[in-house]
Amino acid sequence: MTYDGASVTVRGLKVNYGRVVALDGIDLDLEWAQPVAILGPNGAGKTTLIYVLTTLLGRFQGQAHVAGLDVRRDAREIRALIGLMPQDNNLYEPVSGLDNLVLQGALHGLAVRAARERALEVLERVGLQDVAGRQVSTYSGGMKRRLVYARTMLHRPRIVFLDEPTTGLDVQSRHALWEDISAAVAARCSIVLTTHYIEEAERFCRRIVVVDKGRIIADGSPESLMANGEKSLEEVILNLTQRKKGQE
Repeated sequence: MTYDGASVTVRGLKVNYGRVVALDGIDLDLEWAQPVAILGPNGAGKTTLIYVLTTLLGRFQGQAHVAGLDVRRDAREIRALIGLMPQDNNLYEPVSGLDNLVLQGALHGLAVRAARERALEVLERVGLQDVAGRQVSTYSGGMKRRLVYARTMLHRPRIVFLDEPTTGLDVQSRHALWEDISAAVAARCSIVLTTHYIEEAERFCRRIVVVDKGRIIADGSPESLMANGEKSLEEVILNLTQRKKGQE
């Protein structure tokens, strides 16, 4: 299927948690098949933005569209197109890793046989094929994280939201996920990534969006963001967020 226009369009997006302002009037357009990293300090609003775009948070002001679909009105259609890897490992731990994925496939309308075939395929890609039949409760934290990623990719989503995908992974597991994400990027899957690993953002994304205090404070390629002489993207983010705090 070919998609036209923007993969994500946001206008005037505001979210409050009581008196706390999580998003403060964000405007954003993301192109199809362009991997984008959303960076910023803890509490900047990154995960709240992801929750809105993945239809998990409906209480907001402004407009948000994914693949031209309204996130409030067209939530079911959007969920069929997207994959979300949340920060928490929200798995069904009493059952096996394979059963977790087969259930996910059923939720996306796959027959059991097709879901099982896709599950075995993605489990092999993330190096969990040998423990597919084990209860998830026996998995290590890193194994659970890889299973969450496998579940995210099971139905071959066209837009993938990865919220801190490699937190808690060892070096080998992180590189296994990086290889699979690289393959998704090569297949023109749209990737929206939040991460505290700056090298992860630079590895996949030619566009960096920096968020702080619920606002977008910088947006561009790594090279354009380092136009003031910074030696690294990390230095850019530190300077931007510290400068903004000083201005306030």
